[in-house]
Amino acid sequence: MKKLIVLLSILMLNTFIGFSQVKFFKIFTNDGYDYGQGVVQLSDSSYLVTGSSGSFSESPAQAFLLKLDKNGDYVWSRNYGGTESDWGRRVLNWNDSIFYITGYSNSLGTGAYNAYLVKTDKDGNEIVQKHYDHAGWDKINDALFTSDSMIYMVGETAGTTNGDHNYYIIKTDQNGDTLWTRNFGSSGEDALQSIQQYDANTFFAVGHHYNADSTFSKGAIIKFDANGTILFDKEFGPNGNYYLNDFYIRAGSVHAVGNRMIPGSNEIDEYRVKVSVVGNLVWEASDNSQGASIYDHVMPFGSGGKVFVSSHFNTQYSVAGSYDASITRFYDNLIWDAAFVSVGFPGDDKNEEVALTNDESVVVVGYMTMQGMGGSSVFVYKVGPNADFPVINYSDITANDINSLVTVDEVETEIKGITVYPNPASRVINFKTSASLHLQVVDLNGRLIENYTIENGSTIDTSSWLKGVYYLNLSDEQGHSKHVKLIVQ
Repeated sequence: MKKLIVLLSILMLNTFIGFSQVKFFKIFTNDGYDYGQGVVQLSDSSYLVTGSSGSFSESPAQAFLLKLDKNGDYVWSRNYGGTESDWGRRVLNWNDSIFYITGYSNSLGTGAYNAYLVKTDKDGNEIVQKHYDHAGWDKINDALFTSDSMIYMVGETAGTTNGDHNYYIIKTDQNGDTLWTRNFGSSGEDALQSIQQYDANTFFAVGHHYNADSTFSKGAIIKFDANGTILFDKEFGPNGNYYLNDFYIRAGSVHAVGNRMIPGSNEIDEYRVKVSVVGNLVWEASDNSQGASIYDHVMPFGSGGKVFVSSHFNTQYSVAGSYDASITRFYDNLIWDAAFVSVGFPGDDKNEEVALTNDESVVVVGYMTMQGMGGSSVFVYKVGPNADFPVINYSDITANDINSLVTVDEVETEIKGITVYPNPASRVINFKTSASLHLQVVDLNGRLIENYTIENGSTIDTSSWLKGVYYLNLSDEQGHSKHVKLIVQ
């Protein structure tokens, strides 16, 4: 009996260790403007990320699919699209074997931008590419894949008689073939930002629409069925402009978050509202901000009736007068629970999607802008169970936290035959090179430390540098370049 108890204890311990809490913060960057937009976790706890990147050589910006392991480390990346700008907004998972990227593109079709879909196999190899040609400028903001293998995409379109944006909904089958579309709205600017399935035949979406009587935008919640019949289109928000960006459904109520803009004020405040599933207002609330504070996403998690709310803000608490991103734990009634983490780098930072994970927590994808790290960079961070937030501070970032979005063999202009050692370094770094190079050293804030001319056998003494991560930006006379992350200890 004692042996059985010991054996059971060992098995339970192994199970606990195998399901140990994982949290991380990772940056994926190259020379271009890279934007993380959508993320999903697979059954093996790995991740797929989509967005738009200017670091691939084929065009100014391409949609991409980035595979990460359970610790957030790079596995592979693929790029998709044409010769112009292509954006992946959401990545959808079908049984870990088929993936869909939904977004928009101006590389294909006759409009300025059209809705866009890519279907891939489990390794990211393209199976089908679709564009949905439509008059005017179209943008997809969110999408979902249903249990009956249908795809619903929501967003906005300028394909209207007056040129203002309307709501835009597309339903397709599993091959991306259109089943129906809906283009409707007010006499002004309308858009849908998020979609959720309520039951087998009913869906909700939130966004904003124009109220002609008040001449303001109002937060909008629409309800529709699988055939595209609009069951209701309700507006919310008193005096001023109101916008809804995301929502969840729990216990017969729709909980939505967004922001408001008060007439005569330059301030932007958070806004949250609770509505019954038949469209009746239960309550609404907003907090006054000194500056701008916008709720972007909301995600319920676990069984304790709590949610994560993602925001971006430019207030007295922001870094360098720019927008920072944050994720905060709230109670189910959207009252703050005093647990949060912020992404605060010198440029603008924004969370673009919050997704549930297998350990009843969340993973977040977005982008950051900072000199010395391309135009912008993708970030992905995982919150551990029980709001175990990762440390997100540029002074604590190591070389292991910064990765290439583009695989090495895809970077056609990289310098060959250059070695920098040791790395990490505590004093002197050495260079082996077959050509004369120009070296620019910048820190994580993008501040220039020094310029050097590097020859074979050159050395640099780093003893006067502060401890941390630096970028060594090397270039030759032919325009080739190489970027090395250096840790000074």
